[in-house]
Amino acid sequence: MYDLERNNMDYSDFTSKFKKQIASIPIKKQFVLALTICKNLYADYQNFVMVHNWGDTDLLMDAIRLCEKTNLVAIDKVKIQETILKIDSIIPDTEDFGDEIGSYGLNASAAVYETLQFLLDNDSMHIYNIGTYLTDTIDFKIQEKKNLSENEIDNHPLMVGARNFLLTD
Repeated sequence: MYDLERNNMDYSDFTSKFKKQIASIPIKKQFVLALTICKNLYADYQNFVMVHNWGDTDLLMDAIRLCEKTNLVAIDKVKIQETILKIDSIIPDTEDFGDEIGSYGLNASAAVYETLQFLLDNDSMHIYNIGTYLTDTIDFKIQEKKNLSENEIDNHPLMVGARNFLLTD
């Protein structure tokens, strides 16, 4: 739903509201948000692997499925810790892949990494980081076509939509 109050929000306003919201919503909703973002960013990781011929889309999808399967109920901590180590090995380093596509790949895989961490400790900061990966990806995509001011980015329909999605409780 389009929200005029949220539409005129700069980055600082958004981060403040998002941190407060994340801390106030139940763990289950935090987890669902994280998983939804991981699924949404997965295509960016696929594109990264295609372009750079590096990474492992199957491993990333297996980790997403593991998160889905646990659903905050049947958490096999050993399996999750093993998967975290595997995911860490396929997160691109921006020094090696310094283009936008490398950043997309980083954000997508780091979101899955943070979701796995969340399953271990339920720390809402992981959810905040995952939301940041989403908005950073949107920011990069908006700027691919032209160099915009912070205000233009804040008010771009894609960014407004992403922020509204993250602030929906």
